[in-house]
Amino acid sequence: MPTLGNIAGQNPPWMWAILLSAVAALGGALWAGAQYRRAQRQANRILHALSESITAATTPKEIAEQLAEMLPAVSHATSVRLFLHSHATKSLDYVPTPEDPVPMAIAVDNPPEGLAIGLVKCFSSRTTVHIPDVRHNPLVSAGWQPGVARSAMFVPLLAQQDRIGVLEVSSLKRVGYYSREDQAAVQHVSNQVAASLKLQGQRAIREQLFRSEKLAASAQLISGVASELSEPLENIQQMAEALAARPQPATAADLRLITTEARRASDILARLISFAHPDTASARAVDVSAVITGLVHFREAEWKARGLRIQNRLTAEPSLVLGSRGQLEQLFLNLLIHAEQCAANAVDHVLSLCSSRLGGKIVVEIHYSSKAPREPLAELGDALGLDVCRGIAAAHNGEIRIVTQSASAGFEIDLPLMTSGTNALGASIASSNDNGTTTESLQADSVPAPPRKALRPMTLLVVDSDAAAQRQLLGMLAARGHRVIPAPSEQAADLAPRMRFDAIFWAVRSGGPKWSDQQERIRPAVPAFVLVSDGYDRDLALSLEDSGGYLLPRPLQAVDLDNVLEAVETRTASRTPA
Repeated sequence: MPTLGNIAGQNPPWMWAILLSAVAALGGALWAGAQYRRAQRQANRILHALSESITAATTPKEIAEQLAEMLPAVSHATSVRLFLHSHATKSLDYVPTPEDPVPMAIAVDNPPEGLAIGLVKCFSSRTTVHIPDVRHNPLVSAGWQPGVARSAMFVPLLAQQDRIGVLEVSSLKRVGYYSREDQAAVQHVSNQVAASLKLQGQRAIREQLFRSEKLAASAQLISGVASELSEPLENIQQMAEALAARPQPATAADLRLITTEARRASDILARLISFAHPDTASARAVDVSAVITGLVHFREAEWKARGLRIQNRLTAEPSLVLGSRGQLEQLFLNLLIHAEQCAANAVDHVLSLCSSRLGGKIVVEIHYSSKAPREPLAELGDALGLDVCRGIAAAHNGEIRIVTQSASAGFEIDLPLMTSGTNALGASIASSNDNGTTTESLQADSVPAPPRKALRPMTLLVVDSDAAAQRQLLGMLAARGHRVIPAPSEQAADLAPRMRFDAIFWAVRSGGPKWSDQQERIRPAVPAFVLVSDGYDRDLALSLEDSGGYLLPRPLQAVDLDNVLEAVETRTASRTPA
């Protein structure tokens, strides 16, 4: 039987040397592979964290700071700079960071020599530009100086074919082209930066329009309040002058009249103040019936002056909604002012008001005769500041619909009623309304639970062709601490693979695009999907659960939404970067 010594004696030393070298090479390859995979996992975690930061950023400065801090860790770059295109100055403006705070603007039509030429070429041609060695590149033939990058890569920022700017990645230490991994990482990041900047621009435009509409509505409101305020002030002045001219002292009846007019003026000013600061009040029980009744009394004098015929079918039954009284007053007053103006310009001068409790909701109808009842909805919205009203309704989980008929137009407003503690609180409000005031206190056990805050903020994609329903879902998700990005159905399939979403909410609409048409493209990129449909279908819900999906029925209920979000959080928890 051969022994180890015999085997060693039978094999020459050079064979042992080759064997040991092969073992060492194999061990080195395995170690290098493990190190490479570890580095790749670390790079992926950094890229995921960077993607989350870019999505959550609210300003270009925040994005630039995150890029400068995190992107060099996953590439061979030593510097990352963000340039945004300015349409006003036709230049690429550098977004300063704490590491490089000096501002810079590069004219697109006449760039200076050096790397700026590569920057402008990238922006103009919409393609990535590589400069492997600044010292020997004909495009930037200005030579090289200490402190200037030795190699650079410029990546265009494109969103829906719009040129937003350029992302510059450069190195002060090395020359040569960037690796495929570096190029893929930078291209992935640049796509997310472009999408985030596009959304920031759209958000800024919406906020500007919202402020403009709110200012217009406030100016109209102030004009109406000033007109109403002048009457009690004039009455107080006349009564005071009459009392001063009389030789006998004022009687108790005279003082009561002055007190009544002063209280009336004070109530008008209090309402104006509540409109000016509607967001300072916390959510509480509000009797919508009492709110509308108070506004009707507030506008009655103006309606009489305009010669309007009022058809009042408002319910006197308390209708409790959880929300802000000031915001709801602003909502209904905006709609009433618009309705009275249209009715005053029509032939019939009819203003119809109706409210009823149906299916757990308070439904308020405001109809008015109009000489152009079929006016375009866009024009109607501009005249009214409809986005302001719809935003308030969505914040209260409600909805506004525009209705038109042969000789009239109007609005229907749905708001969800409170479901707990209604009877006890309704009796309290009913008794207080008899005295002309409204009680808005709630016992602790009758207040509905606040929205369930997320244990981990998620990034969610929402696809819904109905603008009002989309705003409602966006508001409910945002109130629970999640980052929400709305997108049209035709863009969802392209956006899902480019950004890291935890779930997609797809609303099924009759006649609209089908989820199944985009399912194969979207599902591999998004770990969870939620179908929002009319009513609950048990078979559909079970089939969705088998494939990792969820069904959320309409009308949306907070409990159903919280259950779905909790399931999605549990499902996607393992994807959170360590």
